Amino acid sequence: MTSLRIWFDALTAKQARIASILYLEGRQRGIDVEITCRNYDYVENIFKLYGVPHKCVGMHGSDPMDKLRKGFERSLLLLDVLGEFDVHVSLTSPDAFRIAFGLNKPIIAITDTVHSTFVNKLTLPLASLIILPNALPHSDILEYVPCDERRAIKWFNGLFEIMWIKRFSPKVEEIRALGLEPDEYAIFRFEESLASYYGYGDKLNLGIKAVEELVRRGLKVVVFPRYDHQAKAIESKFDGNDVVIPRAPLDGLNLAYHAAMVVTGGSTFSTEAALLGTPAISYFPTPYYIDDYLIKLGFPLRRCRPEELLGCISTMDLTKERPSLGSLVDPTDLILDAARSFSRS
Repeated sequence: MTSLRIWFDALTAKQARIASILYLEGRQRGIDVEITCRNYDYVENIFKLYGVPHKCVGMHGSDPMDKLRKGFERSLLLLDVLGEFDVHVSLTSPDAFRIAFGLNKPIIAITDTVHSTFVNKLTLPLASLIILPNALPHSDILEYVPCDERRAIKWFNGLFEIMWIKRFSPKVEEIRALGLEPDEYAIFRFEESLASYYGYGDKLNLGIKAVEELVRRGLKVVVFPRYDHQAKAIESKFDGNDVVIPRAPLDGLNLAYHAAMVVTGGSTFSTEAALLGTPAISYFPTPYYIDDYLIKLGFPLRRCRPEELLGCISTMDLTKERPSLGSLVDPTDLILDAARSFSRS
């Protein structure tokens, strides 16, 4: 019988990796991690890669009213599938925070998204403990936390991505099975255009032009859309000789390791690529502290505004040098130990 039961709610592919590592490491320590997720993007593919059990509940909203409605609906659905749990852990899932708070359960918030203003306002003040990278601006996080609760914050000198980068072993066979050769293809990841911090509107044309520029550099392009309209636009514009849209579950880390370049409108894929030593471009629309942190440490990452993206792609240096992760901290133990401490209190 396990002594501790954690409930983790994963909303994105990155969060699915965090949940998977906690599940696998927790199982070795007598900690049971129950995982829920939502039907969005590549979340379930990640769990299939790791062979981790999960329950997929609810969907992602589009505009603000739809987000609100689907969030409430999802909280109710989660109540129906959840087992007993001692501690809730998530990267600030509003749906799950509502439940854990309502049930008077300890909440551990892990976060590296200071820019997600609306979500942070809803979640961080309810957290029993916040765990976050030292790369984040401390003053920005403290704006969300009441003065008398600022003691419930733990900073670590690393990134959440280290949890899976340090456990990763490259496999060139998987790349060749897709008809790809190392350093002869690029990866393009669309921006999360429906996220509250990204603003709304059509950004599709920029993505199409970016893929065209990568093809012009003589690279085959593996494209990861976030939404159906992005996938359909790419399929109608390019043929299979130039562009691949993965359908079956595959390891994006392995793709990034062997790629010539990674370009993303988000942050996780570029962070992972840079940590692996693959040249990466992020065109996330606002200044991003994690990118600044990695660039300062000398990892091969380049930041550009959306209007600069095509120029950045055309001039990106594709020289590779596998970096040392040095003293960057893996926060897995910190999260699991913190959860266990709440079960004893």
